[in-house]
Amino acid sequence: MKVLVTGATGYIGSHVCKQLKEHGHTVYGFDLNIHNEHNDVEKYCDKFWVQDLMDHWLMGWGDAVVHLAGRSVVPQSLKEPSAYYRTNIMGTKNAVEKLRTENFIFASTSSAFEMASPYARSKVGAEDVIKEKADGYTIFRFFNVSGTDGVNRQLGVASHLIRVAAMVAAGKLPNVKVFGNDYDTRDGTCIRDYIHVSDLSSSIVKAVETGPSNTPYECLGSQSGWTVHEVLDTMEKVTGVSMNREIVGRRLGDQAAAVATPSTLCNLTKTLEDMCLDQYNLEMSNQ
Repeated sequence: MKVLVTGATGYIGSHVCKQLKEHGHTVYGFDLNIHNEHNDVEKYCDKFWVQDLMDHWLMGWGDAVVHLAGRSVVPQSLKEPSAYYRTNIMGTKNAVEKLRTENFIFASTSSAFEMASPYARSKVGAEDVIKEKADGYTIFRFFNVSGTDGVNRQLGVASHLIRVAAMVAAGKLPNVKVFGNDYDTRDGTCIRDYIHVSDLSSSIVKAVETGPSNTPYECLGSQSGWTVHEVLDTMEKVTGVSMNREIVGRRLGDQAAAVATPSTLCNLTKTLEDMCLDQYNLEMSNQ
């Protein structure tokens, strides 16, 4: 198949491009590299170019479009909501209208269940646009994506728990901040679901190959949940390094718990231990 991937050089995009190429598909990719750093995906892409989702001359077609480009940092969205609404809603509208396909695959977020931030609300707005305008679609609500294939990596300042913990274990950061320990959970810290980026990418490739689901959304997560302390305990277990934990106040926009519901498109092969160890090994190899 001919597959176009937006946000191709990002964390998820680079893994998706690699797996699509390994499955024998023709891969077209573009990105804007907003973090001023990128994963090298030209070896996976038959064509790659730098482009903004809002460009008026954005044109293209394929058997499927995997739309991963967008803004995704919750604290930043609280400070710059207009930028998130513009990129995530209007950029998605532009992509749906210009990149015509019968199989439009979209990266949404588990934050959509609570809509506690402009980031989450912008993703729900984008979902609505897709349901109105796309010829066929699969909307994935991603839970916390972690781990690595050993080559491609998360970009920008570390904000995801497993990456931060891995950087602490590798000696790159002094401590892990735990945002609140007074939630109504088993140890007082937030519960989150996690999925290895390789499993998530496999689910996206499956959606490319099987066609649109046209359901309200599909969840990608383990269907289990771990507290912040449980994740840090796991990082300690696989690395043998103690986590220096700093308890601070709750973070605006955080919900107490978020766990995935089942999806037939989600096939898990990796554990929380795999996510922690893979991320730690990557941090150690990039000293």
